[in-house]
Amino acid sequence: MEKIKSLLLPLALIFSAIAVFEFGARYGATNMQAYAIASELQFPLNIYAQNEADMENSSKEYFAMMIDKGIAAGAVHRQIWHLNRDAKAALDSLLSYALKVRGDAVIERFASMEASEDIPALNQAKLAEIREALAEARVDLIDKAPKVAEQEAE
Repeated sequence: MEKIKSLLLPLALIFSAIAVFEFGARYGATNMQAYAIASELQFPLNIYAQNEADMENSSKEYFAMMIDKGIAAGAVHRQIWHLNRDAKAALDSLLSYALKVRGDAVIERFASMEASEDIPALNQAKLAEIREALAEARVDLIDKAPKVAEQEAE
């Protein structure tokens, strides 16, 4: 018993160090993933916004699908509680612009996918989560966003 008692403190210190390291790695990775989602969404969004009128339907649909996928990933990712302020601000600013460009089409895309009977129940639950995250992001970033006149007044 005495031998085990002498090992308990070092083991506790090792496991606590592992837990702290794991939390720090997860925190850093989560923030970097927010930046990655924002930067990955920026290029196709800029192309789509600038050339939408001149695009063929197949190209327009392809870019819309890429953008909608990025918007969904960003909307779900912004709900993580340990996302730091700068990473969330970068993600929110790009999501705000993307939601303005795509409008209700992105929400309608995922709602129609959720209504499809060909999708298994597990994916139905994930689609419902995505749709809820999109609705929350739209309310936070578009509906509750300060107007330009209010920002200039400040």
